[in-house]
Amino acid sequence: MWRKLTVLVLLFAALLFVVPSTLAQEKSYSAERFDVDVVVQSDGSLLVTETVDFSFVGEPFTFVFRELPTEKTDGVEILSASVDGRTYPQGTNAGQVEIEPGSNIRVTWHMEPTANTTRTFVLEYRMLGVVRQTDTADVLRYQPLPDEFEYTIDSSTIRVTYPSVADLQQPPSITAGSAEMTQSGNTVTFTQQNIGPDETLVFGMIFAKGSLISEPPAWQTRQAEQNALAPVWIGLSLVILAVGSLGAYWMWRTYEPDKVKGTAVLYEPPNDLPPAIAGVLNGNGVKPTWSNALATLFDLADRGILSIEEVEDKKWYEGRDFAIVQQKQPGSLRPHEQGLLDLLFDTKRGRETAVKMSKLSNMVNGKQWKKFTDPLEAEIKAAGYIDQARKTRRQWIVVSSFIFLLLCVAAFIALPAFLINLYGGWPALIAFSFLILFIIWISVGSSLTVLTDEAKAMADEWQSFYNYMKDVTRKKAAVGGTNMFNRFLPYAASYGLLHQWAKFFQKEGWTELPPYFHAVSRTGNDQMAAFVAMAGTSSSSGGSAAGAGAAGGAAGGGASGAG
Repeated sequence: MWRKLTVLVLLFAALLFVVPSTLAQEKSYSAERFDVDVVVQSDGSLLVTETVDFSFVGEPFTFVFRELPTEKTDGVEILSASVDGRTYPQGTNAGQVEIEPGSNIRVTWHMEPTANTTRTFVLEYRMLGVVRQTDTADVLRYQPLPDEFEYTIDSSTIRVTYPSVADLQQPPSITAGSAEMTQSGNTVTFTQQNIGPDETLVFGMIFAKGSLISEPPAWQTRQAEQNALAPVWIGLSLVILAVGSLGAYWMWRTYEPDKVKGTAVLYEPPNDLPPAIAGVLNGNGVKPTWSNALATLFDLADRGILSIEEVEDKKWYEGRDFAIVQQKQPGSLRPHEQGLLDLLFDTKRGRETAVKMSKLSNMVNGKQWKKFTDPLEAEIKAAGYIDQARKTRRQWIVVSSFIFLLLCVAAFIALPAFLINLYGGWPALIAFSFLILFIIWISVGSSLTVLTDEAKAMADEWQSFYNYMKDVTRKKAAVGGTNMFNRFLPYAASYGLLHQWAKFFQKEGWTELPPYFHAVSRTGNDQMAAFVAMAGTSSSSGGSAAGAGAAGGAAGGGASGAG
């Protein structure tokens, strides 16, 4: 049996490696050359001719595309597109070229199915307003090759010709990528070999001011006007952020009760509250979490109602698992304790007496989880720990925070639709201000307590005890009291410290475990290791429970590909 299973596993692994490799070889393409001829015009535009020899291998290809960004230009005009010397008319059928406008103009050659051959694609276009003007110079910064492509290029020759009257102030520079550069008169040539996918080239040329263009391109003028308004947008966003933050601060100071805490550190639980309720109060009394359910589980186990047993007959491919077993049905339980038993053992098949911890994550979602949380919340409310006015106010603040989120979304929607062409990206600061205010307001709302003053004072005492337990796990406080590990275990679970608590005492050499825990191994060290594993498994089981660039600034670039 094992021999057959081993053979099947090996065959499956071979298929995983061989089949994708075989499929990848069925269809591929590369460029034998990608040449670009750039003629700089006296008005600062570029007349560009791209010539690409694509070699197609394997399954048929039906299109080739090129995307041309319009950023840092006054626009791009497509002049012609041809394949193997034949100019394609516009259209979407084979033998036609499709031109889609936008911030990235997409040119798609639609061709008849092509395989195992080399074809030449030529694209001619004019890029307007590429040469920009600074205080001292006319500057050409250009990216002739695309910066997004998945194929290799055997060789590339980029030839740049500029007007003879233009005064080149210094040798051209390469700011991204690498290439051999030669210059003859007013022509500069860049050559590259063996270009890998997404490898790009950016070059710069600096001319004397006014020798190439008489005034900046329209996009640069518009950008300067937009930048001039930047202080207005910055100031407006800061005002919005300041007013919203002050409002949140006022809400917090007005509705958060004064904290009157004792200075004494509590080394024992301050009263006899059930661990689950103590944990909820310590979290501002908002919502029960899986940690509170674990606290109840260990508390019931301490009282002999439950046991935790390591599973012996697990599968070879499974990790350690543990079963929660109900040992007896007590006469009286608190509603939330009975709710936990119902959560664990009520199934569609009827009442059961054992459940694996690996299955718990399926029980802490939706209606099932309410079997525990509803009675626990009802107990807390019945005890008079919740201030309904504070709860309503907290909910109002949290809901109000989403107004800022809606304003943020609206601002981001309006940005590309109406504002970016007029003001550039500066209005995005308003959107970010609303986003920050959303975070501030929802944080303030979430931090406000819903507890009464008396319950808050009691929660502060439990906070002191929690701080002590946390300091113990960090070796900032001494271990004290008799059998501290077992006695405080339910509280450690309720505070979310279960795994840290178990690991700390394991490192301290602790081997005396609760009588309700049964590991497969009977030796002390192995039993403690099993308990640590159980703590990690149980803590993560309820995790889903409710409540719980080089080419920047250059024109050109874009994408290219085939399929």
